[in-house]
Amino acid sequence: MVLFKVVSGNKGANDRVVLVWSYGEPLTFADLLFLLKMYFESESSYYPISKGFQGKCMLMKAILEVYSGIPLEKVFKAYKLKPKAKIIEELKGENKKAPKIWELM
Repeated sequence: MVLFKVVSGNKGANDRVVLVWSYGEPLTFADLLFLLKMYFESESSYYPISKGFQGKCMLMKAILEVYSGIPLEKVFKAYKLKPKAKIIEELKGENKKAPKIWELM
């Protein structure tokens, strides 16, 4: 089971953060769309375009840069992001190698 808990963030009154718990369950495409919706709404409320901020547009630009093949490290640096995730890549079959651990912080 994957559990999402939406809690108040610390940027402002309408800021929200999604806490994710997973017990060996995959994150689905529907889950990803839910998370993106939460992020877009939060960015839009705290950095409103009507007040001259980029808001959700900046989030979309970062997503498009990753989609376009710009290395994650460059995108992180450009947007001053410091990920907290630890990712272990364990592949089977032809791609099987020793587990790769991504320390993104």
